[in-house]
Amino acid sequence: MMMSLQLPDLLSFCSVFELRTNRHCRGVSQASEKWLLESGVALSSMTWSTAKPGLLAAACHPTADPTQLRFITDFLSLLLYHREQPGAQATTTPYSENADTFMFLSDRLSRVAYRHPAWYMRFIKSQRCYIEARYQLSKNGTEGVIPDLESYIEQRRDASGLRMALDMVLYAGDARIPDTFLGDALLGRLHDHACDIAAWSEDIVSCAKGVSPKNEANIVTILMRERNVPLACAVSAAGTLVKQSVEAFLATEEALLSVPEFAADHETRRYLRGLRDWIAGFVNWLYETQLFLGEKGNEVRTFGWVFIPTSP
Repeated sequence: MMMSLQLPDLLSFCSVFELRTNRHCRGVSQASEKWLLESGVALSSMTWSTAKPGLLAAACHPTADPTQLRFITDFLSLLLYHREQPGAQATTTPYSENADTFMFLSDRLSRVAYRHPAWYMRFIKSQRCYIEARYQLSKNGTEGVIPDLESYIEQRRDASGLRMALDMVLYAGDARIPDTFLGDALLGRLHDHACDIAAWSEDIVSCAKGVSPKNEANIVTILMRERNVPLACAVSAAGTLVKQSVEAFLATEEALLSVPEFAADHETRRYLRGLRDWIAGFVNWLYETQLFLGEKGNEVRTFGWVFIPTSP
């Protein structure tokens, strides 16, 4: 069964975040696609040129140099690949099957670790949380366990891989951030809000591929179940959550900058600008890649209407 539905205006919600694009996008994207093909890494649903991980990297990290952008593009490509693979839905242990996908980056990660050991430890922690969350997500699905909204929100931050993607903001900025800032609880909340904006926006847009409460958990299907509402109401409610997360991000950012030590530090302000770039780039990419809206991204960007396959 198909139903027409107007998606929330996610781009309007996020319009406070300026969209910029890295000028090295084309060359880096082509080099990355060539490397992926030579490495035997391919999406089953489409080509890399239509998935556009290079555009995602360029939109999220507009000031990265070519070397940084290439590393981030390759990482995001492997993340998309891993999320598509059955091995990402581990059956017995989080580290079985395709958990070694990111080993393609091991040499470059080692070089980064030598120069930025603290960043490397943060990234490895995020990677471990991602793999474990994907395993738990699959285990829940196999056992018919449906998380409540609060549990899903926390799980989605890790299972999406977005915490790893956010780690790339610090890498690309090559910023010298004070330890007091990186360890501040307000920054942790800011990261959570950024993850939620991106993850829930992806959940909403992915509805265009089909919705069923029996499928893998999604913010929309969770809301349908918890609030006992139809699809259109759940999609609208999910959009409201995105808008509220944008507002919470801005309020938390303001609170951080009210601390004199942080407000006066140029590197800290540059990092916060990087988080804004990341949000703007990710949400706009959802309409450019064909992973969610196929060839209708521009049409949905303009009018918002999609035809959604639904099932009981």
